[in-house]
Amino acid sequence: MPRLTTRLSSLCLTLAAAGAAAPLAPARAAESAAETSPARVLDLTYDVYLGGLHIFTFDVDMMLQPDRYRVMAEGETRGMMDWLYAWDVRLAAEGSDADGRIAPHRYVVESAWQSEQRSLELGFAAEGRYDLQRDPPPEPDPDVDSRLPVSLPPGIVDPLSLALAASRSLAETGRCDQTLQVFDGQRRYDLFVRHVDTAILPPSDYSIYDGPAVRCSFRVERISGFRKDRRQGGQGDGAPPLLWVAEIRADAPPLPVRYEGQIALGSIVVHLTGAEVRSVPGGLEAEELGAAE
Repeated sequence: MPRLTTRLSSLCLTLAAAGAAAPLAPARAAESAAETSPARVLDLTYDVYLGGLHIFTFDVDMMLQPDRYRVMAEGETRGMMDWLYAWDVRLAAEGSDADGRIAPHRYVVESAWQSEQRSLELGFAAEGRYDLQRDPPPEPDPDVDSRLPVSLPPGIVDPLSLALAASRSLAETGRCDQTLQVFDGQRRYDLFVRHVDTAILPPSDYSIYDGPAVRCSFRVERISGFRKDRRQGGQGDGAPPLLWVAEIRADAPPLPVRYEGQIALGSIVVHLTGAEVRSVPGGLEAEELGAAE
């Protein structure tokens, strides 16, 4: 079951940040303007269903300014899943946004699985260098390819910053097509996002949105940090997961509104169940990054 919670974490954070990171102000705005303009904050909620059962909820606060960003998220198990496998996770990321390029600075994860507490802090530096701290240190597992990258390629992103970078293609072209390189402090992988079509989502009691949406598929190429029996390939031989992205309100950028995919335990469906936009006077302050409070 820990592997399921890890997959839920990566899935929900990608959903929560994906379209939400579309630029709310020109990326090339002057630094002085960035310092004085208020930060735009998006508050998002996603509910995760496995075989029709509500098993997880994720809340995300995304704060955006022309030259930098910060994302903080909290998730926890729900319903029967919470009775059997209580798990909660808090994540945060921050970085710069210059000349249309997302550059992560730091990525933090704090999780509690049953009574076991874990934390991870990943710092990105120039020329592919990075600093990684994990508490407690991971125990050796012969079934896991635990190699860490010697250095990171240009343009690498963490799972939260990934979504900000991916949204740029959709915002600029109306299509999903993009390939992104990702490192989360344990797993190194490439994410291939492809445009499918435009679809109409019908009204649903599970979601706050119905109407036209861009539909995208994606595939993961695992490089290191995964179980050895799953290192090659992506989601297997079945149909690839699908993601729907739509503009749900005039004062918000495109947002992921639905996800459908398959895991060993059954069908996963994720719905957008809450979305608000607000401004923070004074913008983002330079402070040490911590997980969501």
